[in-house]
Amino acid sequence: MLKQFMITAGVGVFILSGAQTASANDITPATLLNTTKSIEKTEQEVKQSKQAVAKAEQQIEQIEAKAETLQAEIDDVTKQIDAYRDELAPADASLFQQVLSSVLPSAKAEAAESEKQHQAILNQKATAKKTLDDLSAQQEEVTASKEETQSAYAAAAEQMKAQSNKLNDLKKQHAAMAPDKFMMPANGRLSQGFGPASGQFGYTFHNGIDIAAKVGTPIYAAADGKVIEVSGRGPYGKHVKIEHNIDGQKWTTVYAHMHKIDVKKGQTVRQAEGIGQIGNTGNSSGPHLHFEVHKGSYSFSPSSAGNTVDPMKVAELLGGASAVKATY
Repeated sequence: MLKQFMITAGVGVFILSGAQTASANDITPATLLNTTKSIEKTEQEVKQSKQAVAKAEQQIEQIEAKAETLQAEIDDVTKQIDAYRDELAPADASLFQQVLSSVLPSAKAEAAESEKQHQAILNQKATAKKTLDDLSAQQEEVTASKEETQSAYAAAAEQMKAQSNKLNDLKKQHAAMAPDKFMMPANGRLSQGFGPASGQFGYTFHNGIDIAAKVGTPIYAAADGKVIEVSGRGPYGKHVKIEHNIDGQKWTTVYAHMHKIDVKKGQTVRQAEGIGQIGNTGNSSGPHLHFEVHKGSYSFSPSSAGNTVDPMKVAELLGGASAVKATY
């Protein structure tokens, strides 16, 4: 199966298809792994941008609520000032009242009381005016804060949009490069296939495939998963077992006769991440990687397939090229 896929160069993304479809050799495990890491990083960036947008939205709502409260207070104080102005308007006494207040003691007392009330209203008006000035200053601060928050919101929203577009491109690129299920874990020559065996080393059925290559040739994880076993003993020699969950189905892959192991039990690995090197340990007659794929948990049988699956049917070379047989 051949796929259309993209290769990033600099900041651009180039799509190769049809006659320009790249071969498996044009895609390396490092390319795939870097794309996976870029997706993880960009997903985190999108998450952070979404949080920033949500926070800005919440701040805008709070600012708008405060602005409404301030406006209501300003309206109330303005009404008070208007009311004080109305009370002070008729305060100028008539000529008769002025003359009367200068002659009669009672009138003098009434005039004094009126003056006292007049002054009290002036003081109340002045206090209300100061309150209005303070509220107006707060309103200006709130308006400036709203404008600043709206600007931050717009920037965060634009950033989130750009990151989301980048994430979509990366996912398309990854889907075009990555095998549908498992990736062939090493480059080399197919020295033995899956199926009936000669009985050498005590087994009459070969539960995996052997990929012959020089000692030290890199071995990569066939899919995302968790390392469940790392050992240097037994017929497998130095070997690693990885458990995977693909579309709800549990799988287990085995990498045997290794020269060097670069992972630890319990470690989470990504597809195309280096896990070690091809070697010649255990029951091995030459440097090679013995690779098994179990549908479910690991369950080995020396005389039948058991729950193993022919890796040739479920594992592909990078770029969606045909299985290992066509290339090795």
